[in-house]
Amino acid sequence: MLDQHCAEQQKRLEHVHEDKNLVKSEYDFVYLPIDFSTRANKGYAFVNFTTVEAANNANKEIHRRKWVIFNSKKVARVCYARVQGKTALVNRFSCSQFRCDTDEFLPATFTPPRNGTTSLPPPDIVGKRIIYFQ
Repeated sequence: MLDQHCAEQQKRLEHVHEDKNLVKSEYDFVYLPIDFSTRANKGYAFVNFTTVEAANNANKEIHRRKWVIFNSKKVARVCYARVQGKTALVNRFSCSQFRCDTDEFLPATFTPPRNGTTSLPPPDIVGKRIIYFQ
């Protein structure tokens, strides 16, 4: 969803500006908390957009939108987080331990930031995965 949003924003900019390298919608941190017992998300996420303009654009596109996936009647709500910025988010989650069996559920950073293109290096994982045996 985020990559699609950024790609659409980039296409809009390319139609308005001659500078094809101008990228306004990028994000460099994402964390979607998961309930590890059900493997379902908890219904909220942390995303750090690289500019205020990008965050505002995402807010306009996502806030109060219905989730069409899974035939859900849920509506998205965008809120600004208490912890702001990639560095602060990495500091917040770097000592966290996650009882899961895959890094896909952990917070991730992106260098360079993601902007909707597909040719990007893998993310850097934040926090520590611990294997939990019942």
